[in-house]
Amino acid sequence: MKDCRKRQVERRQGETMHRCINKQADQYRQHVDASICDSCPVRVFIEQKKKKEAANPKLENGLPIVQLGNLPPCEFRHNGRTCGVTALPIDEEICNRCAADTKDAVANLLNKAVNYATAMRKWVAAGSPVRTDEEISAIFDEHCNKCAMFDKVRGVCNSCGCPASKDQPAIRNKLKMATEACPLGRFPAKVETNA
Repeated sequence: MKDCRKRQVERRQGETMHRCINKQADQYRQHVDASICDSCPVRVFIEQKKKKEAANPKLENGLPIVQLGNLPPCEFRHNGRTCGVTALPIDEEICNRCAADTKDAVANLLNKAVNYATAMRKWVAAGSPVRTDEEISAIFDEHCNKCAMFDKVRGVCNSCGCPASKDQPAIRNKLKMATEACPLGRFPAKVETNA
């Protein structure tokens, strides 16, 4: 019998039975077996949805997972040119060899200092361009606030260590600096620099 969160397990006198607790199903509150569960319209709908998602993979926040050549799909390969984890150009020789924990790596104190200094240098060298409040709000709501690497309590991106918010000035807000992009490739810089 396939897994279903709407199937309650009951044990009576050493026997295991299942009861449907899905209010949308015809068998609601009745005992069910594998044949009933497999033909459940709700289960069929769930299976069809899974197949559609597998055929057209997307992240939870709606970003496409980019396929490159013969490499498996990677959610950090957004623009097809650079890796969102390493910021290096994509090379089929080395791409997708990174360990899964690299993508979830939290910046240490040295990384934070270097990242902040680099961001400030790029921003000042480009003439201190800023994003509009509407752009900042859209990026924060669509990307940062939905990202597992964003610390909502401290208002900091754990991936790079930079502060990110809707209302802070540029010196304390990576999103305000138009030269800055997400370290995981979720949003690009508004102003490209050579630095």
